[in-house]
Amino acid sequence: MTAAALAEEVGIADGTVFRHFKDKEEIVTAAIDLFEKALKGTFPPPGGEPLDRLGSFVVKRLTVVRANPELLRLAFNDRLAEAAGEEGAARVEQLVGRSVTFIHDCLADAQSMGQVTREVPVMMLAWMVIGVVRGASSAGRHSAPGKKGLADTTPENLWTTLEHFLRSTGKEQTS
Repeated sequence: MTAAALAEEVGIADGTVFRHFKDKEEIVTAAIDLFEKALKGTFPPPGGEPLDRLGSFVVKRLTVVRANPELLRLAFNDRLAEAAGEEGAARVEQLVGRSVTFIHDCLADAQSMGQVTREVPVMMLAWMVIGVVRGASSAGRHSAPGKKGLADTTPENLWTTLEHFLRSTGKEQTS
């Protein structure tokens, strides 16, 4: 998180960075602003079936994160939290927390409607969804050479598979 490393990453001379930003804090704040803007558009409007809302979120989030893999690095980078200070780190944590809460709430609503199993705690189901999103977001960097996997699967197909799993675990609730 040095000015020299940042300048090298974006392909400019280190002194040039501070022609655009007054200091490192302003750079970090701008990065968090972009992070927030990118993630905000992945939340569907309120209302509708909980699993449909969750599916819309998963597909949009995967699409955005695959197009901008640096977003995952921002969300889960301890060095960013250090550079952002307490206020910036709290902002990033709040943004990530909003996603976790959204996933949890969709699954809790689906569970109360008998669409997913009541035998598995909602938070565990939420972590399964989060794991698929994170895994599928970074799958391209961690795939075995020559092997097809999550990186080759569209966000829509990933959601279809995940939804099938979530709904199939709820069959005992509706039959």
